[in-house]
Amino acid sequence: MKDEFKRFNHVERTLARIVFLVVFFCANMLTAIAQERYVDYRFAPQLARSTPAFADDSYKTLVGPQGQLLYNYGRGRFYDGFKTVIHMLADENQKFDTATLLSSRVPVVVLPSTLGKEKSRVEQYIYSSAKGAVEGIEMTHPLTSDREDVVLTKVYNSSSKPKTVRPVVNVNSQFKVEVQGNVITIDSKIHFVMSRSAVRVRKNMTDLKTCVELEPIVIPSGGEAWIAGIYDNGLTSELATSMEKSPESTLQRMPENYKSICRYWEQTKKIPYGHINVPDAEIQNLLDAAIRGIWQAREIIDGNISLQVGPTCYRGLWIVDGAFLSEATAMLGMGNEARAGIEYSLSFQREDGGFLKLHPNFWKENGLILWTCVRHAMLTQDKQWLASQWDKLSRTIDNIHSLRERTLTNEFPEDDGLIPPGFIDGGLEGGDKQPEYSNTVWMLSGMKAMITAADWLGKKEDAKKWRKEYDDFYAAFRKAAARDLAVDDFGNKYLNNMMKPEQRSLPQRAQWAFCQSIYPGQIFDIGDSIAVGTLRMLESTLQEGMVMGTGWIVDGIWNYFASFYGHAWLWNGEGGKAADALYAFANHASTMYNWREEHNPRDMYTRIVGDMPHNWASAEFIRLACHLLQLDRGTEMHLLEGLPQEWLGAGMQTSLKEVETPFGPLTMTLNVDANGEWADLTVEPLLSNCTAVIVHTGQWGQVDGKNIVKLKSNRQNKLRIKINNTDSPVAN
Repeated sequence: MKDEFKRFNHVERTLARIVFLVVFFCANMLTAIAQERYVDYRFAPQLARSTPAFADDSYKTLVGPQGQLLYNYGRGRFYDGFKTVIHMLADENQKFDTATLLSSRVPVVVLPSTLGKEKSRVEQYIYSSAKGAVEGIEMTHPLTSDREDVVLTKVYNSSSKPKTVRPVVNVNSQFKVEVQGNVITIDSKIHFVMSRSAVRVRKNMTDLKTCVELEPIVIPSGGEAWIAGIYDNGLTSELATSMEKSPESTLQRMPENYKSICRYWEQTKKIPYGHINVPDAEIQNLLDAAIRGIWQAREIIDGNISLQVGPTCYRGLWIVDGAFLSEATAMLGMGNEARAGIEYSLSFQREDGGFLKLHPNFWKENGLILWTCVRHAMLTQDKQWLASQWDKLSRTIDNIHSLRERTLTNEFPEDDGLIPPGFIDGGLEGGDKQPEYSNTVWMLSGMKAMITAADWLGKKEDAKKWRKEYDDFYAAFRKAAARDLAVDDFGNKYLNNMMKPEQRSLPQRAQWAFCQSIYPGQIFDIGDSIAVGTLRMLESTLQEGMVMGTGWIVDGIWNYFASFYGHAWLWNGEGGKAADALYAFANHASTMYNWREEHNPRDMYTRIVGDMPHNWASAEFIRLACHLLQLDRGTEMHLLEGLPQEWLGAGMQTSLKEVETPFGPLTMTLNVDANGEWADLTVEPLLSNCTAVIVHTGQWGQVDGKNIVKLKSNRQNKLRIKINNTDSPVAN
């Protein structure tokens, strides 16, 4: 993939540059025009899917955009790599509408459709059921029985005469499929049990497709009928057994089963909702769904909490992704659970002190582990825990030193004093023959975090020693960066990932680590020319509000890169650009409130990369939305730097409730009055390590003619802000 751009011929490259120039200059002409921000999922990915799985569930059931049940992921030939796909239809002639969820907190897939010229209404509800959830109790995992997936369908006949519907179940499977009565058996051990019996079974495509036609149903005018299917996951299932033996009576209790599952999701205390509250209903929906998604993706492995990215190709521990999943988890007040995930990551430390879980030379995992542990300790205000991990983390610093030493004797003079060539990821492979910057900038970020931690813990000797090495390391980086700066077609000086010009691809490829070195790495001063130049290069590639071509798809969009990009602008004082990034991010979600890792923009042929739901994306949406409202800068807490103007409509409220920060839990509320003229900000006291609370009102408001107000942090603050005269925004 990394060579795709190189294969473009000269004419195509020239045309691409012309298009980029036109877009860039048009965009500059429009910068003075206020951009209306709202969420309508206009850029939603095709081939969307969701999961109804429970928190920490070992069975990661997936549901496709038309209600397909997707199972046995891995080298499968169906849908998107699955070995078994089951699709239950009320009638083969259903016309589907857009799939949604019952609500952001209830992951029941709701699939409306119509049937016939009179458009009789069909509603399908697809969800996971478990005995514990039906009984309203929190469940422990892994479950070993009474855990099922349910397709519950209601057909309402709106025509003036009786309607006959002919239910069908299509099974695409690489395993043996047998049908008897109302039971489909897959691979001799898994059952899909239906409320009606089969009347005909057809095999298409040899044995790979089985079409099961069920007993037809005659529905009187104005009447309705229910149909159900239950997949038992190969477990002992009281519900599936009951459906097999007594389909009519079991069907009668299925609507109550469905309601019980909905109540469970609405009432569960396992998932930490309520910490971030914003007045844009769709942003709030995505926030709540993102929080739920992180808990659904998790898994208990050998008694350890594994903070996982997704249910298929990213089902497992990823140290990079886990860094931000753990931060989001801790921010939401679940520090103990975040810590369990971090300690699981720490268990993969090698004898040399380093971490190389993803790839043999993915050196940046060292820097990520260091930052993760320091950030976690500061969010939970737990010096004792960090001290207990100090020996491990010090060995990781030693490993970084050893890697730097290696650059002085390897075959590449370009990387002297930095980090040897390594795997890049996120759009570029790198390797051991391509000197590059992504591993270096994350090593610097990790070392900087550890120096801060050493000062915090009073470990003066470590701080002194590491600061000396960091200064030498950083000086070598600045010297190399100055040597390797490139200029894009718009005159932006930027740092390409690759040191050697002949190894470079698109300027924006795999710039994720660089953005993260701006924030949270903080290795650049605010306004640094290399950082800002690289961000302006990225800005020139925007399509659909997103950086184009930075990931594995050369003509695609990496959805949650919007957070890396938005955070980098926010750290540099451009809160408006960060808010724009949040809304672009939101509009690339599916209507089931989740994200695919990468897909093409709408004008391109559909291509996809990565998992879905993708819960690093979930973590990034939480982080960016929260940091628009609060961002710790050194010893100060800064508020409202990226507050969207759209959240200042009459009567609107924005609040954070006990969001964990390095200064303790933050509780703040911003209330706009009924006329939309004044906003009242209340901030609860923070810990003594916070020297000040800085309130930013940017273009939207002022206090006594000022746009920045400094408050004392050790007391409750109340601030009245005059909202500038603008059209009153309305959040959707």
